[in-house]
Amino acid sequence: MAKQFFFILALTMMCKGTAQYCTDTLEVSKKYKTILIFPENISESIIGNDFGFIADLPKAAGSKFHGRILKLYYDELAPEKENFTNHTVITESGNVYDFILKLKEKPKKFTWYIKPEKAITNINGNSKSISLDVADPGSETKIKRIEIPEEQLTISTKDSATNSIDRATKELYEKDPMEYYRLRCYYMQFDKAKISRYFSRLDNVFLWLKGVYYNEDELYFQYRIENKEGLDLDINFIKHQLATNYKNSSSNQKMPLEPVFVYKRPKTVSGKSENHFVIVFKKFALDEKKEVVVELDEESGNRNLSLKIGHEIINNPIHF
Repeated sequence: MAKQFFFILALTMMCKGTAQYCTDTLEVSKKYKTILIFPENISESIIGNDFGFIADLPKAAGSKFHGRILKLYYDELAPEKENFTNHTVITESGNVYDFILKLKEKPKKFTWYIKPEKAITNINGNSKSISLDVADPGSETKIKRIEIPEEQLTISTKDSATNSIDRATKELYEKDPMEYYRLRCYYMQFDKAKISRYFSRLDNVFLWLKGVYYNEDELYFQYRIENKEGLDLDINFIKHQLATNYKNSSSNQKMPLEPVFVYKRPKTVSGKSENHFVIVFKKFALDEKKEVVVELDEESGNRNLSLKIGHEIINNPIHF
């Protein structure tokens, strides 16, 4: 499987009949976003190995061009310094575009305008073997030609996720718990909310609790920050505290709750966008007189949010 990934990731050129299609290599960074602008709205985006590489799909609402724009970046907390994979985008007409994604400190090019002639095929076309010029693993310059079935060029994200989750083993948990947490958080961050409409709101800024999960000896708190306003939300801190739930009580003191792992907690949530993140704590339980208070403080602003999570949610987490 690793060799298959390498050949696919090292793909540099695709030839079909007498027409030639060049597969662009897109440099992706942890600190910058690479922007792809397509000639029509995007229907599907598939990253061959999505371990680290992230694609922000068009939002449900935005400018008249929002459906044509795709944002690529790399997980800023991931330890990899070198990585690459294949990326396939399908637009509304069925045109299929193939790219290579490569991790770089700073991309040479930040914005790509994708022309229709860059499409390698249409999704209604027939699947067949294609001649590929690929880099030899033993050399950066040596190129050799191989035959790979077209259907193998795009690797299912489901398969990729399954293989990576298999790496989150009991042995890994005992040997390297931080990496174990990272793997678990990576593949749960965009899961659909398991808790219905549990949020704190100030105007058009929302802090959503999507779910509380339990695994091994830890609780995973899954969140989404939604900023529907045009002004970026710069975050000073997001902290958790244990508190009593007595109202108007002088004895209602708060005690800091320190996480063991923080995954993708944002520093800024851009206007008209959202952010998903996960906070991991050592297992704990609450009695009916206690609750967890989550406080989000805006830097140089007053859009501060406070979310209270009751014992009925903490004590009944989702097992995974």
